[in-house]
Amino acid sequence: MAEPIERYRSFSGYLRERYGGRVWKIPVDAGLSCPNRDGTISRGGCIYCRLESFSRMQSRLDIGLTEQIEAGIRNAQTRQGADKFIIYFQSSSNTRAPVEHLRALYERALSFPGVVGLDIATRPDLLGEEVLALLAGMAERTDLWIELGLQSSHDQTLRAINRGHTYGDYLTAIASLRALPLRICTHLILGLPGEDAAMMLATADAIAASPVHEIKLHPLLILTDTVLAEWHRQGQVRELAPAEYAALAADFIERMPEEMVMQRLTAEAPAEMLIAPRWALAKHKVRRAIEEELVRRDSWQGKCRRL
Repeated sequence: MAEPIERYRSFSGYLRERYGGRVWKIPVDAGLSCPNRDGTISRGGCIYCRLESFSRMQSRLDIGLTEQIEAGIRNAQTRQGADKFIIYFQSSSNTRAPVEHLRALYERALSFPGVVGLDIATRPDLLGEEVLALLAGMAERTDLWIELGLQSSHDQTLRAINRGHTYGDYLTAIASLRALPLRICTHLILGLPGEDAAMMLATADAIAASPVHEIKLHPLLILTDTVLAEWHRQGQVRELAPAEYAALAADFIERMPEEMVMQRLTAEAPAEMLIAPRWALAKHKVRRAIEEELVRRDSWQGKCRRL
């Protein structure tokens, strides 16, 4: 067969197809909580989680939602040349509030000129009937993404990292969301404690067979002042090498359906918070290593599904 123009379906490519121009995603912190940190499920949160890593990346501490959006739009216009925007409710669990409060937040985000969609990050166990009804109404008015943190399809891993939900909870959430006119994005982490390559690729196969539209993939980031940092200090967790991550990410891409969007293939954190892997600080190099691995294999997204 002829070599594909792109080895995988990128998010930027999808946005160009959908909107025909430059679209920029603006992350915001709505000041909401997480049941895995506020005592409803746990007070420890996931073993790798440090909320400040989200806010510090965008310098959003103690800034109101309106000011965050205004600043994000100005930056996207002047530095990225964008004229369309997606407001990304990123930090914590963004369906974790009374429905009327959530409605007010979402409506405020939509009130800005040029905003073409909302992207709402949350947990699989925070999609009750009232929230689903709200999301259904919003999806009738604007493009809507729901991002679900899963990280692994293995319950033993979810328990080990203190996710506070099961893979079954995730499947229930997907079953509810797939009936709505919105896009579902699943978050996954490679290199979680106790997982070998076979377990990670079993997660890939499970996600490939599910009705989700997009995935976010990144290596396990070990941040200061987390449980994971202490495990790392004690030698209980191993960081992935750059070539190892590139190979695993390529394995993932090969297994995904051709229509699925690879919204993210790596992640970053503030340099002063990141213990390991330090190579993750150079996102462009990580993406290039993955692309080079696909070229080396003469492979592309969905190849394994054709064999």
